[in-house]
Order: sequence, then structure tokens, then C-alpha cells
Amino acid sequence: MHLEVTDETPPRALLIDDLSVGDRVVQKVVFDTEKHKAFACLARDSAPVHDDVDFARRRGFDAPIIQGLAVVSRFSRLMGMYLPGEHAVLQRTEFKFHQPVYADKELLYSCEVKRIVKPLRVVLLAVAVTADGIDRVTGQCQCQII
Repeated sequence: MHLEVTDETPPRALLIDDLSVGDRVVQKVVFDTEKHKAFACLARDSAPVHDDVDFARRRGFDAPIIQGLAVVSRFSRLMGMYLPGEHAVLQRTEFKFHQPVYADKELLYSCEVKRIVKPLRVVLLAVAVTADGIDRVTGQCQCQII
């Protein structure tokens, strides 16, 4: 299964037997000013590298960067609504931040099933965020199907 979703795509309720290694879901997302401000308010993260152009540039960035946890927060939707889906509970995550993410850039999110342990009802996913063909974030997440 390869599924491309949008924010309007209805959720899917998959069971462990519905999943296969190689199943994949992708979504394109743009972190605009509204999303950036909403996360900054929620996290109460007002570090100048996220908001001050001059500060960010003096630190070697092209512009203010989107908070790393804001970037990976979109995986919650992909895993909890599509793959593994509504019966999934996140158990652990690991993310590597390779390149900064800037506002108003189109990001491609992907989650792919790498391993299924049916007796434990566990699914291991490889995840990635790319922009302009470059990996910005990679990692893995483990979910249990309840």
C-alpha cells in the first residue's frame, strides 16, 4: 500500500493483519507563519534562532528555523490516523535532525513499515522529512496496535 494524504483525508482504522512491510504513507506540508506561531505558543519556545532573522543569520542559518519538535509533530497525524492508523499507540521515537527547516518550504513527510512483530502487536516505522530532495529529519518510531 502506498497512500498519499492531505489534511482532509479521512482516517483509517487498520488492524495488525492489515499491515505489510513496505506499506507507506506520505504527506506534503508547509510550515507557514501561522503554524510556526501556534507551535511556539504551545511549546513556549521563543528562542531567537526561531524568530530573529539577524540572530539566525549570525549563527549560520539562512533564516529563522522551525523548531525541531514542531517539524516532527506532524508524524503524530500520519501514524495515528493512517499508518499504522487509529489503533496505534506510540511507544518510542528516535529522530536525527540533519538540516534546518525554514518557514514556507514544502516538506514531504513519509512513514514506511519496516518490521511487524505480530505476537507483540508492534510495528516499526522508518520516518523522514525531506525538502528540496534533501533529508532534513530521519528516524524511526515504534507503535503498538491496540
